[in-house]
Amino acid sequence: MPARTSKSTEKPPPFDPASTGTLNPSDTLKLLALPDTDLPQPPKDLGLEALHRATVVQLPLGVGYATREGQFIWCNEAFEMMLGLAPGEYRDRTIAELTHKDDAQANDELQRDLWAGRIKSYSIEKRYVKRDGGELWVRVSAAMVRTSEGNPVCSVGFLEDISARKKMEEEIERVQKALVDASRLAGMAEVATNVLHNVGNVLNSVNVSASVLAEKLKSSKGARLGEVAALLRRHRDDLPGFMARDPRAAKIPDYLAALAAQLAGEREAMLKELEELRGHLDHIKETVTMQQTYARRCGVVEEVAVVDLVEDALRMNSGALTRHRVAVQRDFLDTPRITTDKHKVLQILVNLLRNAKYACDESSAPEKLVRIRIEQVLDEVWISVIDNGVGIDPEVMPRLFTHGFTTRKSGHGFGLHGAALAATELGGSLTAHSEGVGRGATFRLCLPLPRRGGTP
Repeated sequence: MPARTSKSTEKPPPFDPASTGTLNPSDTLKLLALPDTDLPQPPKDLGLEALHRATVVQLPLGVGYATREGQFIWCNEAFEMMLGLAPGEYRDRTIAELTHKDDAQANDELQRDLWAGRIKSYSIEKRYVKRDGGELWVRVSAAMVRTSEGNPVCSVGFLEDISARKKMEEEIERVQKALVDASRLAGMAEVATNVLHNVGNVLNSVNVSASVLAEKLKSSKGARLGEVAALLRRHRDDLPGFMARDPRAAKIPDYLAALAAQLAGEREAMLKELEELRGHLDHIKETVTMQQTYARRCGVVEEVAVVDLVEDALRMNSGALTRHRVAVQRDFLDTPRITTDKHKVLQILVNLLRNAKYACDESSAPEKLVRIRIEQVLDEVWISVIDNGVGIDPEVMPRLFTHGFTTRKSGHGFGLHGAALAATELGGSLTAHSEGVGRGATFRLCLPLPRRGGTP
């Protein structure tokens, strides 16, 4: 909120600390309570007044003296140039008037503490409003000018222009946000890719079931039943005679009995295929619905069971894990529910499981195994994805979570970097450990448990 300032009805006379007309060098020393012997003696051709002018008036830093009310008494040329003020224009301005409204309250509090003697000095990074209305970021270091008795005379502030640094910080923040967004999109793409893989695998099964049903219908013996019906229709005017005299009629009962048994078997087989087909379609529906649910809830923090999140991630990777013959071992210990963003956790877990699958697939181990362990350690829940795959070279480990780094030819280098960022955003961490090449790897996601007050 804006600082409240008051102006005295009479403006203080212009004050120039370099001018002997208002404040001579000896007065300056007395004012600062510094005896002559405490200062190095200047060269004979350079008096104290000239020395002071060289160090204060011509200082590249902005220098300003102000009263208790914040009225500027004297400012050097650097101060005027920083704010685009005309020479002497500062005399009509106050600290509060030149301070950006968003920084006014903090600055006002520091000024009050300084004049009250509660602090000896302070430093603050704040914005000044230039004459043209633009903003100027400065670092202000302020202190009191006191008499030898310790009575306050005025405050003095030294201004350093930090606009370039602030602009760089804003750019770094913008780039960091862009990287986070890109990593998050990459994570969402990873989840979507796994969904598509899963749906694709199930669609293959759907196609197989549909082909089996079509083949069974083509080869069904039910078509022969029409021939029997046509034979009986031709002799419908004398069915008793036909049944008594024609040798074909004697075979009809046995044929119908065998055909009924055959059709019953075909019906049972086709019902089984239809049941599997319905199961496949339900699996597709559940997979797509789960992805839609997570997409809708992105950014929403809610209470969830860790086991459910892990199982969802496993379902999304089930097709790829089965196709690559990677066995999954669950080692789930009882853990409390956590409050977190389900979508971010799912992105992390899907990425870790997919990486584990690739690591196992590229390994020469006779059995490919991925173990998922859930456990509580102090005030955290640990989810560990452990594989017996190709392992990680110790030289690679420091760069593992670096943006753009990947060990796979088809990798984009977003996955682990984005996962690590997401883990940090969740208040947790993501770590990796490996004994070396060919000895598998462990990736551990640590998530905070809710505090007793509620939120983590």
